[in-house]
Amino acid sequence: MSSFQSFVNDSGLKVLSMARLTSCEYSLMLYLLNCAASGLDELITTNIEVAGLIGSTSEHEIKTSLESLNERNLIHLRHGEPHPHNGKQSLRIGINKDISTWHLDFDDDVTSHDAIIFPFRRENSLHVVEGHPELSNDRLTISKAAPTWKRILNTFFHEQNPTDDEYEKAKRDAQILIDTHHVDEVLLILRHFGERIPTLSLLASSWEHYLDIFEAEIQKVDLMDARQKHQEQDNRLRQLVDELLTRKEDMSLTPEEITVLKILSSHRHPRRQLFWAYQTRGRYPNLKMFFNQNVKAMLPVTSAGNVVKKKPRQDS
Repeated sequence: MSSFQSFVNDSGLKVLSMARLTSCEYSLMLYLLNCAASGLDELITTNIEVAGLIGSTSEHEIKTSLESLNERNLIHLRHGEPHPHNGKQSLRIGINKDISTWHLDFDDDVTSHDAIIFPFRRENSLHVVEGHPELSNDRLTISKAAPTWKRILNTFFHEQNPTDDEYEKAKRDAQILIDTHHVDEVLLILRHFGERIPTLSLLASSWEHYLDIFEAEIQKVDLMDARQKHQEQDNRLRQLVDELLTRKEDMSLTPEEITVLKILSSHRHPRRQLFWAYQTRGRYPNLKMFFNQNVKAMLPVTSAGNVVKKKPRQDS
């Protein structure tokens, strides 16, 4: 992914709209953005040439605006040696696409994500759920379901190895998404679009756009064809389970692991049953590879993944 595309995905344009620049400074930023989008990261020019490029009549205003943008780290600015005859200096300028280093006139508690506009919030404030920064936890059980933000990350980063910085950014965006939308809606959109969603930040800031595309695409779904595909996936899972049962001795499966596989093989909805087995996968160490290979095949039954138990009956 190019640095300019990363700038766009990180809501750089929306942050720029909140930067409280002068009209001349905005003209310079937009011109440099246009150059960056065309692959021209830096310009070698002069103040008077820049003034002509953006339609300004004041070379002094251009100089003042460039220095102001450079002080706030919105651009990179370098001066060449003065010309020996006329004293004019050449400039090397380019936009700084790392918005985390910009010095803006915001209050201390405002971050770049305040530039993202959300359609609504379900609660008054964000609830940050603390958790270990790993994508998987083999010891997860029914009594300790994954936090909703981690379920979003597991889906988004499936079969990927994000860097620590990418993970922390995505974690923050996932927490914003679950505060704004129901977790099942977010998971549905992520599974539908897959790699077409490059970052969770882009999904959060363009939710309505993705929702419109989603609704347009699902209207084209042939229900009979979809049902047939579900049946094929169920049968494929049963075949995999039956193959494991034929190798139960070689795999040293425990009686409990064999029982789980037999339930999956004979169940009317094996991929739904796989969801429950996955919640207690820590009890079945010999089936670890099976669960890892089929995690995308299972159909979640509840948003939290907890077994719903009836309250014990109290005799009067």
